[in-house]
Amino acid sequence: MPHLHSVRLQIPEGEDRMRRAAPAYLAAAQDLRDNAGQWQVYESTGNCVILAGPGSGKTKTITVKIARLLEEQVHRPRRIACITYSNACVGELRSRLSRLGCDDDSRLLVSTVHSFCLTELVSPFARIAGLGLPDPLLVASPQHARQLFDEACVGLLGHTMGYSFNADCEKLRRTVLDRESKEWNGWNADKTRAVIAYETLLAEKGLIDFDGLVLASVELVENHAWIRCALRAKFPVIVIDEYQDLGLPLHRVVLALLRARVRIIAVGDPDQSIFGFTGAKPRLLKSLATHPGVEGVSLKLNYRCGNRIIAASSGLLEHPPAYSAHDDRDGNVFIYELKYDINEQARRTLKDLLPALLKQNPSWKPGDIAFLYRSKNEGNVIASAADKLGLRYFRRDNGSPIKHSRLIDWLTDAAKWCAGGWKTGEVQLSHLLKSWRRLQSSLVREADMLAARKDVIAALFSLRTGDMPLEQWLETMYSTVLEAMLKREPGLADEEDNLAELAVAVEKGGVLQDYTVEIFGNQGKSPDQINFITLHSAKGLEFEAVIMIGLEEGVFPDHRHKGDDLEEDWRLFYVGLTRAKNQVHLAFDRKESPLISAVRDSTR
Repeated sequence: MPHLHSVRLQIPEGEDRMRRAAPAYLAAAQDLRDNAGQWQVYESTGNCVILAGPGSGKTKTITVKIARLLEEQVHRPRRIACITYSNACVGELRSRLSRLGCDDDSRLLVSTVHSFCLTELVSPFARIAGLGLPDPLLVASPQHARQLFDEACVGLLGHTMGYSFNADCEKLRRTVLDRESKEWNGWNADKTRAVIAYETLLAEKGLIDFDGLVLASVELVENHAWIRCALRAKFPVIVIDEYQDLGLPLHRVVLALLRARVRIIAVGDPDQSIFGFTGAKPRLLKSLATHPGVEGVSLKLNYRCGNRIIAASSGLLEHPPAYSAHDDRDGNVFIYELKYDINEQARRTLKDLLPALLKQNPSWKPGDIAFLYRSKNEGNVIASAADKLGLRYFRRDNGSPIKHSRLIDWLTDAAKWCAGGWKTGEVQLSHLLKSWRRLQSSLVREADMLAARKDVIAALFSLRTGDMPLEQWLETMYSTVLEAMLKREPGLADEEDNLAELAVAVEKGGVLQDYTVEIFGNQGKSPDQINFITLHSAKGLEFEAVIMIGLEEGVFPDHRHKGDDLEEDWRLFYVGLTRAKNQVHLAFDRKESPLISAVRDSTR
């Protein structure tokens, strides 16, 4: 009979760890075991790139991995940094990590790339490194930055320029980092001169913009070994979500940190790279996955889409990965030649198709169905048709007065707490206060923080009702909490515009005049409202059925697009199809888009 010690050695280390009384992440990790890719990530010990297709469970995978690293490898005073693209992604990651017991900010930083660059690189190191940035450093709001760019163009060229010129200049700054290179000099001279004039004007006014934060971070990390060492000492592991959306400057930072032996865990999907206008390039994630010393892992099971929808979406890709539905559901794709313009397509799909879907699927609610489209122009058409039919809907595009920003997202969580979340625990006061604390960068004295915290708690407890008109709730929050905060926090300058737009929308006659605290807390969403969402905003979401209209030849893809822009149109459509669990409905006028043709070919 073997000794007890020998018996224990026969139990795999991972199995033995699972049998102990364990933190929450170990129970969650059991769900990863049956997925070879997810388990490979969980067990990885070095740099890792996770190529995660639609519905592959990538957020669960990386949050469980982060929880394990915090428990087993990264100990105080060191921390893990988790960087992602948007405030919405930050909120989702924090929520998932909190459920795993990882909500200690002293051990874990979850932030957007711009916030990370400001707080962890530019603010602590720029002055010491002699970078020549304004001191003190103020970040220009997006609206202020646009005004200054127009001012720079007037001074240089005699007048403001159009959208295309401005967008090209933004892309130039984000993609050509070497100002002495042939690539820089190969651009239109007016655009390179406009970029330099704009950056000069920013510096003269003691400002930096969001792109400038990332560009400064590249210079700091690439040129100063001591900064790389300092960052490694603080953050031995950096996790980057939605890598395909983050562009060349961050990629350069990551390569420099790899050389400094910072452990990098990156996750994304090059086939869902749809933010080319920000400088994002799908090839960067692909190259990182094959970088020396980096383990590439593919997540191939799709937990969202039926197989027919997976086949339809794969037909849009030049080299489609071998994805499959985890439960062998078929799903359905329907194509309609409606022979009407987009206005009539919108009316007919809302009037006829929507009720038919709800009748055929009794368990579905209108909120299980989404109309997806490219821009607020299509959103205006669809919303107008819905208004005429008296339909209720939730809308997320640039035409919506509810923006996704740090302050607005905090307000929606606060509204959810006031509307009953304080009873159900759906939103916890402790988490709400931590999120509020992150907005208060200027409050460094403990006494000041405690006084401000007392004010926000008093305001929240006085407003605990879901039936209160949103206008009244916002007015009270502004007078008791927000007004003072906005005055003392220069980093929230851009939030004043978002708040002002929301305030106008909730007034009598505004588009949100009927909103209550409860409706706002749900971001306007309700099971009884159909969703109208741009394709860019839909990434990360899922619905029982997706409807897309206006898919005529020359319209989508845009007939003006070539090269990278054309490829991105195809990826954008791919994102739309893969939001659907069970049904996709595609409509066009008389001549179908090549996108429709590709779907037909792949589903025959």
